[in-house]
Amino acid sequence: MERPVILGIGEIVWDCLPEGKALGGAPVNFAYHAMKLGADSYPVSAVGDDELGAETLAACKSYGLRTDYLQHPGLPTSRVLVSLDAHGVPKYEILENVAWDALDATPEVLALAAKADAVCWGSLAQRSPRSREAILRILDAVPAAAMRVFDINLRQHYFSKEVIEASLERANVLKLNEDELPVVMGITGLEGIPEIIRRYSLDYLIYTCGAKDSEVHGPAGLLSHIDTPKVKVVDTVGAGDSFTAAFIASILQGESPAAAHRRAVELSALVCRSHGAIV
Repeated sequence: MERPVILGIGEIVWDCLPEGKALGGAPVNFAYHAMKLGADSYPVSAVGDDELGAETLAACKSYGLRTDYLQHPGLPTSRVLVSLDAHGVPKYEILENVAWDALDATPEVLALAAKADAVCWGSLAQRSPRSREAILRILDAVPAAAMRVFDINLRQHYFSKEVIEASLERANVLKLNEDELPVVMGITGLEGIPEIIRRYSLDYLIYTCGAKDSEVHGPAGLLSHIDTPKVKVVDTVGAGDSFTAAFIASILQGESPAAAHRRAVELSALVCRSHGAIV
C-alpha cells in the first residue's frame, strides 16, 4: 500500500512550558503523529530567520519531519506561553505578528496540495487576512476525494463567523470538543451534531469531552463511543492533535471508524502521559 500524503497547515510554534520549551502547533503535531503512523507527512507553515527558526528546522529534521514547505516571510518565529492548571490542562498566550501570520499559497504548496490524501487545518492560523486567504487557496487545490479535516482548535479571541463558516464549507471531517460545539452551534444557528453533519455534508464529526469520553458521528448517526482511559496526566498539550492524526491515518489505511477511534484514543492517552505534544 502506498503511503498516504498528509498535510498539516497553519501555525508552528514553540510552546514555552513551565519545564522548558517544546516544538508544537497543531499542524506540526498532527504531521508528526501521522508520519509515525505511516504517512508521508508535511507541515505547511512559516518560521523566522532567527535563532528559534533555526531550532525549528533542526527539531523538525530530528523528528523526521520534512521542512520543504516551511516558509520564511521575514517575521519572528512563533512562541506560545503555556501555563497548566492542576489537571495538566493548558492555557495559552499566543504572541502576535509572527511568521505563520504571513503564509502564502506558493506554487510549490499548491502542487503538494493537489496530491494530498488528507489535509488538516484549524482556525488559529487564519487570524490574519493574508494567512486566511492562503489557507483557503490551498484547501481549494486539494482533490475532492481527499479527507479535509477542520480541527477547529478555538484559541482566545482568534476566530470569527467568517473563518468558521468558510472552513466548514471546505471540510468533510470536523473535530471539536465540548467547549467548541456550543460556539459552532451559535455561529451557524444549527441545533446540534446531526444538523451540523447534514448542513455541511460531513463524512465524520469527531466530538471529544476531555477526561470523560469521545464520539465519532457520521451521516447515519453515532458510529463509535469510547470512555477516556484513566491515566496519570502530565499535560494535555497536543493530545487532540495526536487523536486527529491517528483517526485520519487509520481511516486512510482502511480501518473502520470504530477501530480508528480506538487507535486515536490510545495515542492521545499516551501523549497525555508525556511532557509536550511530540513523544
